Amino acid sequence: MSILYVHGVAIREGDQPQWETLKRVTHGALWDEVRAALQTHVAPSVQPADPQGVDISWVYWGDLGTNPIPGNHAQAEWSPPEHPLTLNAAALADALERGLRPEVPADRWPELIDACWAAAKDTGVRAVIGNVPAAVQWAVALSAVRARLGLDGAHLPQRLRLSRHQNVRRAMQDLRRPLEGFIPYFVGDALEYFTLRGTPRQPGPIAARVLDALKTSWHLSRERNEPLVIVTHSMGGQLIYDALTSFVPADPELTDLRVALWCAAASQVGPCKAMGLFLDDQSGEGTALAASPHLGYFWNVWSENDLLSFPAEGSVPGAHDTDFPLGRRSPHMAYLQRPEFYRTLAARVRVQVAREAAKGESLSP
Repeated sequence: MSILYVHGVAIREGDQPQWETLKRVTHGALWDEVRAALQTHVAPSVQPADPQGVDISWVYWGDLGTNPIPGNHAQAEWSPPEHPLTLNAAALADALERGLRPEVPADRWPELIDACWAAAKDTGVRAVIGNVPAAVQWAVALSAVRARLGLDGAHLPQRLRLSRHQNVRRAMQDLRRPLEGFIPYFVGDALEYFTLRGTPRQPGPIAARVLDALKTSWHLSRERNEPLVIVTHSMGGQLIYDALTSFVPADPELTDLRVALWCAAASQVGPCKAMGLFLDDQSGEGTALAASPHLGYFWNVWSENDLLSFPAEGSVPGAHDTDFPLGRRSPHMAYLQRPEFYRTLAARVRVQVAREAAKGESLSP
């Protein structure tokens, strides 16, 4: 038995500079953890006599993904020019608004904009600013706007409301900060694959790496006369769908490749097929998945509580869906952190491999 795992987007190895940015979000989908779980839960089921002899490999393609330019996405503290009167009215109004916005409730922002613009154009205000030392000019300018808004005598309820807003804002910044580092990789890796995917006879770099791994795993499976199982997470499903329907049929070295079972966890295969994003939809070449001699059983695992996963039945003929019971706050990686996922996979593999061995033909529902 050979088990081949294909990861999704935003996975990097520890020697890459993006590792520190991504590891907190992708914890649970890292190869060492996945391999250990497959070895513990799945290998004994598929090869009871020699579970340690089961070849468990992965297709690592993170180094071929996107490499965003590092940047600081956090909102900077307000830092105005040294002297207010060096700015024209429009620039001064904008600077005053930025300086005061954090202390003004959002329902008063229209008033804030008007007050800042009025103060910036007021020659009297500019004269007062010019008659005080440079060190306090911005304080005088801001006070002129506060006076127009009545902020200097703000009531306690308003101050409490602003305090609560600022506390919530700080908490949300703590939640957003890791995601701000993650999202460019999440989107960029997908675009990197689809943009440079290539053609069935000239696969791009990521697709070529998938094909090389398939050849190695299939060679081991034939040597041992054992079936091949593929497990994918998230975007890894798109890579395998294209491989089985377009790249493998065009590769003479993989003419007889046979995957007993493909499990797509946290899957987006369904909507990608519905939107016509796969190579067989765009090139007009390839083999429909349901009719493919290269696949026995397609198990599509998704969850209603995972907003990045979707069913495939109805979009992908031959798909078999399972709505996996994740908790409401479970991350997209949670399938790979749950022992029950691997135990269910082991049972699914055991049944389907037995059926394929007994019938000597493609699996059917």
